[in-house]
Amino acid sequence: MSKGPARKMDVIDKRILNVLQEEFPLTERPFETVAAKIGLTEEETRNRVKDLKDGGRIRRIGPVLDAKRLGYTSLLCGVAIPPDRLGQISGTVSEEPGVTHNYEREGELNLWFTVTMERKEDIERFLSMLEETFSITIQRFPEKRTFKIRTRFPVTED
Repeated sequence: MSKGPARKMDVIDKRILNVLQEEFPLTERPFETVAAKIGLTEEETRNRVKDLKDGGRIRRIGPVLDAKRLGYTSLLCGVAIPPDRLGQISGTVSEEPGVTHNYEREGELNLWFTVTMERKEDIERFLSMLEETFSITIQRFPEKRTFKIRTRFPVTED
């Protein structure tokens, strides 16, 4: 959700977004490295990234971790929620730090989320609490096979 009015992105903003997606530097001062690639100062780069985040163009900057390799488990969940309760229930789901994705979709199951925790029992406890609190039934979709794709959203400079 935007914290302020989003200004129109310029060519520099688009270059920053492309660098952040493609080659985020794993250094002590990553924004200094990004700034050097773009031709800005570190402070200018930080300010632009902050503006992009405040304007809702960037949601988060962080790694995509392989939960399974770290010893965690994850579960995709779908639930049918009456439209008038969607905001309340999705808000509660989003409060759980283990929820990595939470979004509305069209169809009978209109709220989908992924929850990642160290133990299956912890996930089940969380889902049971949601079901009891909101009188809902959460459909569980355990992973059968993982397909990893490289997701990137190139931002054109025109």
